[in-house]
Amino acid sequence: MSIVTMEHVSFVVLRQEYTALLMRLMHLGCVELHTAAVEKTPPLALRSERTDLDRVRREYQLLVQAAEDLKQIGGVHFPLLQKRREVTEKRMWSETELQEALNLAREIREHAEAVEQARRGLVQREELCAALRRWAPLDLPLAEADTEHIRVVLQTLPAKTNWERLQKAVQEAAPESVLVEVSRSKERRYVVLLCHRSEVDRALTALAHAGGRSASLGEYCRPARQEIEQARREQEELRGVITRKTQQLRAFGPQRPVLELALDQVRTRLLLEEARALGLGDGTVVLLEGWMPADRRDEMEKTLQDFACAVQERPPQRTEQPPTLLQNPKWMRPINVVTEMYSLPDYRGIDPNPLIFWFYIFFFGFMFADVAYGLILTAIAAFVRKKWDPQGALGQLMGLGVYLGLSTVVCGLLTGGFFGNAIEVVAGTFFGRSLQELPLWVQRFSAGFVFSPLTAPMAVLYTTLAIGVVQLLFGQFVHIYMEARDGHPWDGLLDTAPWWVFFAGIALWLLRGSAWLFLLGVLLLVLTQGRKRRSLGGKLAGGLASLYGVTNWLSDVLSYSRLMALMLATSVIATVINTLGALPGSLIAFVPVFLIGHLFNIAVNLIGTYVHAARLQYLEFYGQFYKEGGVPFRPLSYRTKYTQVRKEETL
Repeated sequence: MSIVTMEHVSFVVLRQEYTALLMRLMHLGCVELHTAAVEKTPPLALRSERTDLDRVRREYQLLVQAAEDLKQIGGVHFPLLQKRREVTEKRMWSETELQEALNLAREIREHAEAVEQARRGLVQREELCAALRRWAPLDLPLAEADTEHIRVVLQTLPAKTNWERLQKAVQEAAPESVLVEVSRSKERRYVVLLCHRSEVDRALTALAHAGGRSASLGEYCRPARQEIEQARREQEELRGVITRKTQQLRAFGPQRPVLELALDQVRTRLLLEEARALGLGDGTVVLLEGWMPADRRDEMEKTLQDFACAVQERPPQRTEQPPTLLQNPKWMRPINVVTEMYSLPDYRGIDPNPLIFWFYIFFFGFMFADVAYGLILTAIAAFVRKKWDPQGALGQLMGLGVYLGLSTVVCGLLTGGFFGNAIEVVAGTFFGRSLQELPLWVQRFSAGFVFSPLTAPMAVLYTTLAIGVVQLLFGQFVHIYMEARDGHPWDGLLDTAPWWVFFAGIALWLLRGSAWLFLLGVLLLVLTQGRKRRSLGGKLAGGLASLYGVTNWLSDVLSYSRLMALMLATSVIATVINTLGALPGSLIAFVPVFLIGHLFNIAVNLIGTYVHAARLQYLEFYGQFYKEGGVPFRPLSYRTKYTQVRKEETL
């Protein structure tokens, strides 16, 4: 239960064996690679290895887009949760299967592009029909309607134009002209000007003075009505294309597993090509560096015996920041998700997960504290794990959910919660029996074997404050241990012991009226808390300023009262829901209110409880000892989404 010790590892391998070496490292999954650092100028210039990274990225984007096409256009369902199917390591590197999948993806893309093009065509023709609809009453061609002596000009005018005055102005400017209104909207008038060629400029000038604008429809040589009819026929043809191509895309539904496997295959090749780019070579050999767990050294050296490769390991230097890998028993690993949401510990810090495991689970159960809610949470988390076996953060979250649900059940037994006070309400409303008429064990449970948050809120408050004191003291003991581990045992004691004396003095003063221990605590704080400053005045000033830290201590302890607040919130809301459901006195009305209300209560308080249980760890507990800022250990390995790789002895 600690942070895994890392070693820096360097490889020098023949260039023709470089790819095979990377594949073997991926098989091992225990080396995180980084760009090689060359401290001195080598006799031969080293350069980054050429890769097929761009090609592989294009293939990956093709597969991603094909899968999106199947989902968005073909309506093929890609489950959010699905159990990973197992594939062999050799199959993961199969070029034949990958090329078949890429051909399939290209075919899907062709159908999808046809659908997208047809949809764009529909929109364009709909816009055309909307533009030509105002000219539909005009029987003249929209373009090339001129004769030897007459020009036909289409214009639009503001709707508020004085029509009679405009006609008169055009007639005065161009006597041999006619202005005809074709249609009108709220904003514009659509008109046609028939004018002798010699007077066109004067007529257009008169129209321009009235706000006229040319209606440019030169590409349409038929009347608007005919153009609209043609556009409607083309729309029907395009809808047929969309229907036909969409059906063809739906027919690819059974090929979804092929695309999923190919996505994992190409994702694996992406990781390989990115790793290839990290090496520095001179055309003959390649230099590669990285980090690996020290306990995997023998395994790696044995695996690489068949390669023309030199391997060198060394401990990390003080100026280096190795990645952080946490090593805990399998049953404890779900708590990792809580710490990783905050920050991984520094490599030279301490793994907090074993320290917060029981605290976090208990805090969550204490705040939720309902037997029925806990059973529901445990059942859902266990069902998801059993049916889909999720990996990564979701898998850890579901594993943690089982623990949290069981903790909620235990705390619910201690506080008497079962859908709030549902037992009492149902018995009294629908069976006419008071709580005192129920069996003794039911009465005892409903009253809470330890206390009930609704009847004894102060007992809950005192309990939460005591819990806070215990966890904060535990955090201080961890701080003492870390300082001693790093060779500073006195710093750990001087940082914490004076505060113990100080607060013990306050307790003694309040209980017995004796202030000598309190004054001793004040003196110790003044003499010790500023000790790291250089001057004597600075040391005394730092010690005096540390007395203000008592407010931080009090606020930290009071923060644990949120355990009571969340417990009360869950219990009170549940009680209100039961009361509202029972008001009509009808079971038919009670059931929907009961189900919807308690689902709402679970959803809302589940989020709040999860967050506040984590907050107590992050701010109050971690503040005593935690060194954050760790870099996650990301070894070169198979990172698949849809498949589970079964590793083999040989590739």
